[in-house]
Amino acid sequence: MNPEIHRILKIHNSPKILTRFEEYRELVKAKAARNGAMGRRDERCIADGNELLRFNCSTFTCDLGLNGSTSICNQQYCSVCGIIKSGFSPKMDGISTLSTSWRAQMAIPEDVEEEFKFMNVKRSMLVCRVVAGRVGSEGKEINKEDGGFDSVIGSGGGSGSGAYTKLDEDELLVFNPRAVLPCFIIVYTV
Repeated sequence: MNPEIHRILKIHNSPKILTRFEEYRELVKAKAARNGAMGRRDERCIADGNELLRFNCSTFTCDLGLNGSTSICNQQYCSVCGIIKSGFSPKMDGISTLSTSWRAQMAIPEDVEEEFKFMNVKRSMLVCRVVAGRVGSEGKEINKEDGGFDSVIGSGGGSGSGAYTKLDEDELLVFNPRAVLPCFIIVYTV
């Protein structure tokens, strides 16, 4: 089943959120330069913080973008407007970003719209700039507090059942919410 795209919106991030992202990227670059370039990935960290373009699927409950509406709402369960307004939550253990929109779409249950119809839940795809920094591997012991890695990528695991319960090679888990800057929202249905 092919998704039907209803609208694509460019996010005009607040100066505060944009500054937090840029300051974090500079911090990652400086940390990489202090540690010395050990390999190709570290060279990318020094150059641009190992910045990537990734996808994150989320939900929203308002009419964002409908009939030219550009204002974000204050609804408690409108994830997209919350992310646009304040960035990703620092309370999360990590922010899942995926290499393809299809994989990101698979991260949210197929029936989310049906299950939460009473709340008018719709899905959307966030296209994000991500400062991956130094990337660890899921197979190794990683402590997000120790400062050794800024994110982790899976070691190729996915359960064979079609449900993605573990990180896989497509998923990058970013530890710092300042490292993810949403740039576009794609509103669609499946």
